[in-house]
Amino acid sequence: MHDVHVHLDFMANAEQVASDAYSADIALFANTVTPDGWAAARARLSDFGNVHVGWGMHPWWVDDTTASTLPSIPEDVRFVGEVGLDFSRRHEETRDAQLEVFQTIANACAEQGGKIISIHSVHAARETLDILETCGALESCTCLLHWYTGPSDQMKRAIVAGCYFSVGPRMVATAKGREYVKAIPAKQLLLETDAPPGQNVDYSLTELCHELDTVSQAIAAIKGEGALEIIDSTFHRLFNYRQLS
Repeated sequence: MHDVHVHLDFMANAEQVASDAYSADIALFANTVTPDGWAAARARLSDFGNVHVGWGMHPWWVDDTTASTLPSIPEDVRFVGEVGLDFSRRHEETRDAQLEVFQTIANACAEQGGKIISIHSVHAARETLDILETCGALESCTCLLHWYTGPSDQMKRAIVAGCYFSVGPRMVATAKGREYVKAIPAKQLLLETDAPPGQNVDYSLTELCHELDTVSQAIAAIKGEGALEIIDSTFHRLFNYRQLS
């Protein structure tokens, strides 16, 4: 089992969850929301071979000063996330700053190559894919669209471009989300939770597994049980999980 989009550092007991997940042979892509958060999470979780900590710069944390203070992504960092764009009403005032920051991140990922990137895109699917395409990140990196809710034409564009889509319980809880799961090839699907529901909260592996079971069962109901085997194979291929355990 795997979770390619979880905010492990938001859990007050992150080390315990990581340890329990290791014992259960569950791999976690721990997304962070700022470079400082990445550094702190890496220090907390570096001993757990089942945890990949992503270098993050979430669009919700971007302001007009972020571009000028953004540190470079270390070349030895393979996992990047959560990054992206959010042009919803609540965050549209930072649109220009978000575009500048995400362009910088995408350029660095494309130039360094070989990275796995977990991408947030809300009311910004076209702009997100434009940036990834023009800088070359779609070709040089593995791009995961987290909880995709954008228009269907951009979803089809992302499928053709070879993007992957991480699907969680909240996506399969909506009719639109289930239709998207139906349309996306199983070989381009992965599992996520986006847990926990807040910051500095206690969480448990039981809760995490419940969410992963929920999305797995929904995918199986939509695409058949065989889809889960394909998804598992995709995860092992992309994340080289057998090298961890």
